[in-house]
Amino acid sequence: MLRLAGALMVAGGMSTLGFLAAGGLGRRVRTLRALAGALELMERELSFRLPPMPELLEGLAKRAPPPADRLFARCRAGLADLGERSLGELWREGLAEFPLKGDERLLLEGLGEVLGRYDGEGQRSALREARSALEGMLEEAQAERVRLGRVYQVTGTAAGAALAILLL
Repeated sequence: MLRLAGALMVAGGMSTLGFLAAGGLGRRVRTLRALAGALELMERELSFRLPPMPELLEGLAKRAPPPADRLFARCRAGLADLGERSLGELWREGLAEFPLKGDERLLLEGLGEVLGRYDGEGQRSALREARSALEGMLEEAQAERVRLGRVYQVTGTAAGAALAILLL
C-alpha cells in the first residue's frame, strides 16, 4: 500500500512538473503581449501629449495591462533616485522580475536607455522599433507555446507513469 502511495505521488509530481513547464511558456506569452501593448500605449501618449516622464510613468502604471503595469509603477517609484541612478537603470531593475529570454531582455533594456533621454520623435521611433521587434518575438513565443506546451505536459505525465511502474 505504501509503495502504491509513493508511486502515485511520484507520478503526480512528474506530471505537475510538466504542466508547470507548459505554464511558464504561457506566462512568457502573456508577458510579451502585455509589454507590447504597454509600449504601444506609451508611444501613443508620446505622440499626442508628450507628458513629462513622471506623469507618463504614473499613467502607464494605471493603464498598462498586467503584468507590464508593475514595470511602470516600479520605474515611477524609483524616480526619487533619478540623480543617483539613470532611468535606464531603473528600467532594467523593473524588467528583472519578468520571464524574458536574452534577446527580449536586451531589446527592452536598450529601450530604457532611450526613454527620457531624447526628444519626443526619437523616443517614439525607438518605441515603434522595439514594439515591432517584440511583436515578432511574441509570435515566436506563441508558436513555441503551442509546440512545446503539449510536449512538456505529455513528457511529464509519461515520465511519472514510467517511474510509478518501476516503483511498483
